[in-house]
Amino acid sequence: MKRVFWAMVGVGIGAAVGIAAVRWAGRTKRKLSPPSLARGAGERGSAFADRLRGAIDAGREAMVEREAELRAELKLDQ
Repeated sequence: MKRVFWAMVGVGIGAAVGIAAVRWAGRTKRKLSPPSLARGAGERGSAFADRLRGAIDAGREAMVEREAELRAELKLDQ
């Protein structure tokens, strides 16, 4: 009886591991498919462009502020 019990436990664990492996492989396959990779690259590129645009705008604002400070210090009127 012990052998039958442990054999069934082994079969159950094997089935559970097999099902988990098949599900993991399916998720990985979908995640690494060409359309999914292209969509991810597009999103990352768009996010990078947004951050770059923000940095450039912040730099321009700082440049204008600094120029105003320098003009005030040097008493240059335009």
